[in-house]
Amino acid sequence: MIRINYIDNMKAAGIILVVLGHAAWLNESIYILIYSFHMPLFFFMSGYLASRQHPIKKALIKLNHRLIIPFGFFFFVSFCLWLPLHFFGGGQASNMPWFDPLFRLITAQADSFHINGVLWFFPCLIVISVLQIVIFSKMKLITAFITSAVILSFLLVNVGLIKTRFYWCLDSAVVGLFFFQMGRVIKESDLLNSTVLSQKYFIWILLLILLPIFYIAALKNGRVDMRELSFGVIPFLYPLISCLGIFILFLICSLLKTSSTSRLLALSSIAIFPLHLIIFRFLNKFQLMILDSTSVMFSVLPYFNSLLAIVICIFVFNFLKKRAPSAIGV
Repeated sequence: MIRINYIDNMKAAGIILVVLGHAAWLNESIYILIYSFHMPLFFFMSGYLASRQHPIKKALIKLNHRLIIPFGFFFFVSFCLWLPLHFFGGGQASNMPWFDPLFRLITAQADSFHINGVLWFFPCLIVISVLQIVIFSKMKLITAFITSAVILSFLLVNVGLIKTRFYWCLDSAVVGLFFFQMGRVIKESDLLNSTVLSQKYFIWILLLILLPIFYIAALKNGRVDMRELSFGVIPFLYPLISCLGIFILFLICSLLKTSSTSRLLALSSIAIFPLHLIIFRFLNKFQLMILDSTSVMFSVLPYFNSLLAIVICIFVFNFLKKRAPSAIGV
């Protein structure tokens, strides 16, 4: 498989932002900036890297191998590590039946994965991929993109009317579908490889202009969360700010050479994404036990915990790659 350098850099940066965004005690402004584009980034890259049209049967077999099996595996791992909290933790996990997560797996609502909140990404991307295979692959590229934009606009206008979350993350999938289709359009147009964007001085000029705009717009729009269908003060700004954040990250990553570390992070993201929150759960409980609530360490812990969680997840990825490659879609 040919590796695209700036995509490896973007995946590496993206997974770092995902982990850091979930770290406890993170500065509020950094949290807002990360959440303004980090999940749209992954749906964009999924569309960008999506294979050209295959026969439906072949495409569904590939989807099962790359996404459905890993989703089942990481759900099972999360469930097994949640059970001790249910039986012995004495907290919220103890106030529900032990089989409750299994019922929630059937409905797969985006906000229902309490055993591991990040798992919503898998059913969301699975739904988008099925829609792409069955429906959107039959459309012209620009028609598919415009259709996804119209559907997203309808959601943004009516998001306040949604009282019960849709099964299998269909509501969040509407948002992800737009960025997925955008990734396909950008890939097909080869825009990211244009001659203008290969000139370093031009990239620096763009960064100097766009970074302040992104910073101010994201903070003004406030807290957003794609999983929770929370789009900030002005919902229609959310996709615009997300697109701006993705483009800025591309510009930064295009300036960087791809290292073995960024490649490893990009490849390991399939394990880092679903496992880091579990590691945080145990780290945070331990740190709250040993640290005073006024300790200055809490300003450093988000970064330390993120680094530690990533390192542990990489070890797990390498182990699974050797012992159970199908569990991670390899």
